[in-house]
Amino acid sequence: MISESLPFRRVRILLIVMTAAVLAMVVQLIRVQFGTYAPVFAMWVEAAQDTEDEVSPDRGLIYDRDGDLLATNVPMYYLEIEVFQLTPASRKQIAAVLSQALILPYEDLYRQLTIDWGSVGQYRIRLTREVAGEDRWPITVDQVAADMLRAFLLDPEAPDLSGLKLVPAPKREYPASYLAGHVMGFVNQEGKGYFGVEGFYDDWLAGKPVTIERGYIPLEARLEPDPPAGVNLVLTIDLDIQQMLEEILREAIENASAESGQILVMDPRTGEILGLAIQPGLNPNNYEPWLEERGVTTAELMELEGDQDEAVINPAVGGQFEPGSTFKVLTMAAALDAGVVEPDTEFIDTGQIEVGGVRIRNWNGGAWGPQTMEGCMEHSLNVCLAWLSSEKLGASTFYEYLAAFGIGRGTGIDVAGEVAGQLRTPRHPEWTEADLGTNAFGQGVSVTPVQLLASVGAVANDGIMMQPHIVRAVVGPEGAYWPKPTVLGRPISKETADELNEMLAESIAGETHLASVNGYRLAGKTGTAQIPTEKGYDERWTIASFIGWGPVYDPQFIVLVRIDKPESSPWGSVVAAPVFRDVVERLVTMLEIPPDHIYEQLVAEESEQS
Repeated sequence: MISESLPFRRVRILLIVMTAAVLAMVVQLIRVQFGTYAPVFAMWVEAAQDTEDEVSPDRGLIYDRDGDLLATNVPMYYLEIEVFQLTPASRKQIAAVLSQALILPYEDLYRQLTIDWGSVGQYRIRLTREVAGEDRWPITVDQVAADMLRAFLLDPEAPDLSGLKLVPAPKREYPASYLAGHVMGFVNQEGKGYFGVEGFYDDWLAGKPVTIERGYIPLEARLEPDPPAGVNLVLTIDLDIQQMLEEILREAIENASAESGQILVMDPRTGEILGLAIQPGLNPNNYEPWLEERGVTTAELMELEGDQDEAVINPAVGGQFEPGSTFKVLTMAAALDAGVVEPDTEFIDTGQIEVGGVRIRNWNGGAWGPQTMEGCMEHSLNVCLAWLSSEKLGASTFYEYLAAFGIGRGTGIDVAGEVAGQLRTPRHPEWTEADLGTNAFGQGVSVTPVQLLASVGAVANDGIMMQPHIVRAVVGPEGAYWPKPTVLGRPISKETADELNEMLAESIAGETHLASVNGYRLAGKTGTAQIPTEKGYDERWTIASFIGWGPVYDPQFIVLVRIDKPESSPWGSVVAAPVFRDVVERLVTMLEIPPDHIYEQLVAEESEQS
């Protein structure tokens, strides 16, 4: 008998092995299709189907007017889990590694990894952490932590992290921190902008996401598209001016032992907001504690969407208050423009006047005797202004002028959450004739700081009221767009504005000398407003304010100072006027505005040359 040669024996063994493998595959296919675990395998098949995902572009950057970066994006990553790639070992080791590296509770992480996600149709989950005892937020890690985890995933001797995926999730970062925080607003972990510029321009900054099909089969991996980034914004804010305002405001609040405050600076010729300081401040890099202080959870914030309560975020556009005597600027402007009085018209102040059955008195309860209109403004006489509105202008003309000044409606400033203020007119069911008298000196009417800034800004700008705005330029893929200044109206004539400017300049030189700045002729008005409550006006607290502009020969800035609930003194002339002076002393240097005598010399030289 001839023995079988070695090559033929090897061929036979190979054929037997291959036949056995084929039979095993056939058995496995039958088992998958009809066996006990068929429903489980069917679920795996469903998980392997392509799913649609959104790829979001990089959020646009934000700069100040000089190109200083105010908002950017830094690389961060979500921690996601491919559920069917988990093993008993990787569940424990993922929880252990993340617990130690990120200082998170091991039990919470392990619980998330051991839930039967497949039974509820979830095959890719995002790990979360508990925030403030109520909300759960996605866990994010920075570039350093991400590099460490990637090293574990690639090292066969490292802990088993099978199923862990790092998904890019750019985080918004604000290099200036608290500086201009209220102007900026913030972006949450889901990439949604809230409040300020981030909220108002959210769609523009976020760009348009691209929908893609994401497969789970490696051979079908696709290149992800790179959607164009959102637009970049250049703000009207000057970061140097902003820093100066915030320093002065913090010191003013501390000196007055006040609760809060704002300082706004605008160019009345264009409506550009050069600085907007608010205290208490907001750090958009760490906004959660700020929200907690105001009783707003992150879940509630996301539910607000377009109905955001800006009064607690940006009081400059959403915080209404009764302006008090600063409002007298508008009443006097209306009377002068309507021709019912002139600057030298005489009024005999007896210390009281009755309008609609309500007796109105001056701030000090005194009678000031014979006064011109200039004296009425310099001494801030409530009786005189109530006389103007009730006996000289009348309801129809008075409220027509207030409407022309934009009182009772928003300015349209490009900051999220502006409110319109409150103004009752004779058409309002709750209006009474007494309102005609009290509204004249800023009582019974509510405005926002930016609304008051815009309306009084018309007096500083030859009678033309400009729309306040924060964005100076929009830079997109197709180039830069520079929005043109928008005129809201001309409530008064240039002649009226000139007359009132002179009157208020004399006022600063006299009664409110604490607001004066050596070398510069300025105009302005103090305000001391009572705070309304459900039971009438608060007897203890006031809002001290001052609004002023200059130089009178060519106003290039208008400044509003508001100090809430000062303890040192209730009066705007004592608390707010010196703050205005401190701001202007530094502002004229920053804006390179020469003193009046140098300006006069330049004008004289130009006149001689011509």
